[in-house]
Amino acid sequence: MARARFGARPACATMRPAMETTSFSHYRSFQSPASRIWPCLTVPDRLAGWIGEADLELGHDGTLSLKTWNGDAFQGRVIAAVPTARMEFAWRPFDFDPESHVTWRLGGDGPGSRLTVIHDGLRSREERDHARLFWRDALDALAKFADGEAPSPGWGGTHPITVRALLPRTAADVWPVLSTAPGLAKWVANVEQFEAQPGSTFRFRSRYRGQDVLEQGVVQEIVPESRLRLSWEWVGERWAAPTEVLFALEPEAGGTSLLISHSGFERIEVAGGADTRRNYASGWAEVLADLKRLVSPVAAR
Repeated sequence: MARARFGARPACATMRPAMETTSFSHYRSFQSPASRIWPCLTVPDRLAGWIGEADLELGHDGTLSLKTWNGDAFQGRVIAAVPTARMEFAWRPFDFDPESHVTWRLGGDGPGSRLTVIHDGLRSREERDHARLFWRDALDALAKFADGEAPSPGWGGTHPITVRALLPRTAADVWPVLSTAPGLAKWVANVEQFEAQPGSTFRFRSRYRGQDVLEQGVVQEIVPESRLRLSWEWVGERWAAPTEVLFALEPEAGGTSLLISHSGFERIEVAGGADTRRNYASGWAEVLADLKRLVSPVAAR
């Protein structure tokens, strides 16, 4: 992938206020008592039975690392851990800013127990919708594992992918790399066809893990310096219908926040749909990291 850098001009200091955050909460009752649920929340071998590969230190500001079955990865820190009652942590997908805040509250619920999840600091409807699906399916998997000792590693294959990064540039600076063929070619893929007009088609060609990839679709929506929405299909993979990719720019203190949201994986009615979702989760994280490097100011010499 070609790499280029912007000049050293810093982000504009006069920005509109940052977007308001939102939150989501969900609870699940279990047959098992809190004393049985708590190790499933704090012991890596037990976490692996329902949410994914995890590594954590329970002390204040202890490190937290989680890779879920559907390809999402989170890096964070433990804020508080009160045995059998409460755990709080902050995390961020694929080590991108900003953090969001998660609280697990565990208590008695008749003969069993109840776990409530509160997820704060979500920045958009897309991220809240992702959190809603994530915690609903995660707690269902926890119930199967804790109450029935049945590991549940197969959930999340149709969840949307949401990744966000803070970029030290204004929306006006970043917009050309989202809305022009030369700009997209610097960080997404080789562009064979693209025009920033609703209804126009695009074709991107790239190579991913040794495989030639051709992706195509239609520009669904374009709002200058704000949003680009595309239908999106991996040619040759026998998808039943295209998925949808959104690039959304939002003002942020010190620059601009870019959200990439890829949804519609439930439309892939073929074997291996979960693998497709995992591939895109890591793929979007890689290209967003490329974009962060692309727009980082060049240090003055």
